[in-house]
Amino acid sequence: MRFTNPLIRLILACVALVEIGCSTPPGIRVTGVDVVESGESTLELAVRLELQNPTGYPIRIDTWDYNFQLSGQQVYSGVWVASITIPPESRVLTAIPAVVPRSSVTGPAADWNVAGWIRYLEPTRFSQMMYDIGLNRPTTTFGGTGSTVGSGGSVPSAG
Repeated sequence: MRFTNPLIRLILACVALVEIGCSTPPGIRVTGVDVVESGESTLELAVRLELQNPTGYPIRIDTWDYNFQLSGQQVYSGVWVASITIPPESRVLTAIPAVVPRSSVTGPAADWNVAGWIRYLEPTRFSQMMYDIGLNRPTTTFGGTGSTVGSGGSVPSAG
């Protein structure tokens, strides 16, 4: 079957470029959870992450959407909009917040689980154009578990 219509050829070329242009997502590893702020009824946790960019161009992470559980109970669900750019062939340490009831953390020994997804952008002109018009919004999932909650460190801030 031959595609002789120029419009069909253009559409197929764009679809192929989108698939090629955003084929390598960043690597995300959850490294731990720390209590960074303590209030009367809530605790602010920092979910510590290591981001890895295996490509030869920068990758911008735009939106985080995730759930956080303690002892099998969901205690936080949220969206974090923090633009972080991972330089080419680099690793970046960062954190995302979770505000939980104080009663859900009874001590340093606490089983936790975080799972979610990110939306990211490879900042080539073509990728940005496709992202801006809504044709290509690549995502990838992340998750991690642990059995202790640490203390200290910085509070996550939007980038």
